[in-house]
Amino acid sequence: MLTRYFLAAEADKIQDLIFRSSRLREVVGGSQLLTRFCEEVPAALIRHYRGNFEKDAIIYDGGSFRVLFNQEKTAREFGEHLSEIYRIATGGSLTVAEPVAIPEPLDENFTEASEQAEFNLRQAKRKNKGWWAQEHLPYMAICTSCGIGLAKTLYRDVKNEYLCQSCLHKNAESGQGNLNFLEKFYKIVLEEENMPLDKYSWPGLTEFNNRSEKDPTEDVADYDLNRYVAYLVADGNDMGEVFGKCQKRETMKKLSKKLDLAICRALAKPTKAIMKNNQLNNRPNFIPVLPLILGGDELFALIPAPWALDFAISFCNAYEQEMIKVYKETELSAHVPKATISATVVICKNKHPYTLAYEVAEATLKKAKQLYRKIALDRKEYHSIVNFEVVAGGQLTSIPSNHQFQPTLKPYLVKGNDIDGSVLPLQRLIDQRWSLRHIPSKRLHELQSLYDLAKNNLPSSRQLDQMAPWRKRLDRLLERIDLRSEKQKIAVEKALSELGGISGWCEVRRPHESIWSGHGFPDLLDAWDFALSLDKPAHDYEEE
Repeated sequence: MLTRYFLAAEADKIQDLIFRSSRLREVVGGSQLLTRFCEEVPAALIRHYRGNFEKDAIIYDGGSFRVLFNQEKTAREFGEHLSEIYRIATGGSLTVAEPVAIPEPLDENFTEASEQAEFNLRQAKRKNKGWWAQEHLPYMAICTSCGIGLAKTLYRDVKNEYLCQSCLHKNAESGQGNLNFLEKFYKIVLEEENMPLDKYSWPGLTEFNNRSEKDPTEDVADYDLNRYVAYLVADGNDMGEVFGKCQKRETMKKLSKKLDLAICRALAKPTKAIMKNNQLNNRPNFIPVLPLILGGDELFALIPAPWALDFAISFCNAYEQEMIKVYKETELSAHVPKATISATVVICKNKHPYTLAYEVAEATLKKAKQLYRKIALDRKEYHSIVNFEVVAGGQLTSIPSNHQFQPTLKPYLVKGNDIDGSVLPLQRLIDQRWSLRHIPSKRLHELQSLYDLAKNNLPSSRQLDQMAPWRKRLDRLLERIDLRSEKQKIAVEKALSELGGISGWCEVRRPHESIWSGHGFPDLLDAWDFALSLDKPAHDYEEE
């Protein structure tokens, strides 16, 4: 009986590798380098070891590799060879698991072998030492981009810089005309336009095949008067469980390929909406979104700030729809939970370091993931969850989450009705932003100041009588609004009611959490300039 061997390998700390650069251009180059490595190296290496790439390569995307071999020795040699090439090409490390024997028939034993391979990979990762040590010499130059690697050469482009081998490779990739990382996404954006890609530009690119050193954030910041940009970070829910349900190798292979296409299509939908309704007047053929990481079920993208919240909603809804098709085509619909995704948006000035924005995104995405799991565990319901954060003046607008009173209701549902009045759909913020568009700025500042006062003077316990003075101030403010315009007062009161209650606070009872008091209205005020609807021109929001 023929026995085959299943090898699992995975790149370590991909985000750290890609973000080991000071410029977004090199981040794009890092993602493109990883994409090209996955597309070209495994195919050439499998053929080198006399394997059949089309039949034996199951997953080779996003830094993950799953390959079948006829001999255990060949599997081990392939893993060592792949890891060494990855180190030379990218400057990163790749963990290779112990091969797993699969006796015939392959499809009947594939699920068990796949689970064992994943276990072996996790074990190997725990033992992995991580990055290779850098050389140390008495006199040396450190890379001026990442600040970590040992410089290999003086890079003479726009300015003289010492760069390490990894950053040199990223620069080379970002400057090439074959855009195998970005081209896939931008072609999907333009598939209905019937226009060639070389007629369009995108952030950091003035003309096709003519890259400049312009910071991509400068282009995206043109959409906002105050020069804000937004970063969208997303990660699919339960994808490990979904891949574990693949009982055949062809199913896993098909799922891996279609998942990558699904997230591209999901990102393209809100991108098209901005181009249709709010394109820059002086750049009619400009694509306003720049993917920085786009592979598997993970996403990190630079997007225009004014539509940040609605962009996230549209992306998540489109992802769910695309994954329904994927599950149907791979015959997984009856075996896996509903396709959902957790996402977060970080809004900041365009000069704010992207690495710091990503750190905030990781923390807020973790909260979204936690809420998703709590709802799934408690109610057996599966919802896509969105979180967001505004970095104003270099400081986060939120407060520590250990207070009994928190002027927020984050994270939010992507769609559906609220859950026990404690988890609201994010669409309510978008709707109330439209309803309050004609409220004078002075009144908005007064409402903002009222919640800022609450943030700075939160009681230590949930005794509602401690908030009585604050509520009196809210009532007096509503009376002043009523004296000027009864219509405006009704709109503000409706917004308060829709976002948690007319009193400005509501009791929050979320699964597996202690009870606390919060409200969604301060979230709306924090994200006021970034809660515009994708379906409406920005000038429709101008104050009367």
